Amino acid sequence: MSLQYDRPVFVKVPFTGGNREWKRQEHFPWKELSVDKNAVEALYNNDYLYHNGELEDKAKVGDGLEALDVEALTSVVNSINEKVKAKTTSQAEFDRKKCKKSKIVEKQRGLIRSWRRTYGQLEND
Repeated sequence: MSLQYDRPVFVKVPFTGGNREWKRQEHFPWKELSVDKNAVEALYNNDYLYHNGELEDKAKVGDGLEALDVEALTSVVNSINEKVKAKTTSQAEFDRKKCKKSKIVEKQRGLIRSWRRTYGQLEND
């Protein structure tokens, strides 16, 4: 089976990457870490990474954004921005910290993930 980009991958053979030791059967969140697709494909083809349905079910990995369409992603952004609006004190601060919107599905997923890396604490507090 070849690498399926929409499914999570797990470590088959331990390796070091990104200043970190990756252990056997650990989820490798390459999209969240912004690892190049070619590098992931090379790791997969050299048997360092693999797909495992059982581990997928156990781990419930990922942020769930892959399963959402553009309308659902817009709803996520609206929810995020409501929380940001409640926690900011000025329009300028809100404009700086709000999650941007896009009609392009992949771009919207990227915008949400980028926002969560930077301002994720506003969503969870």
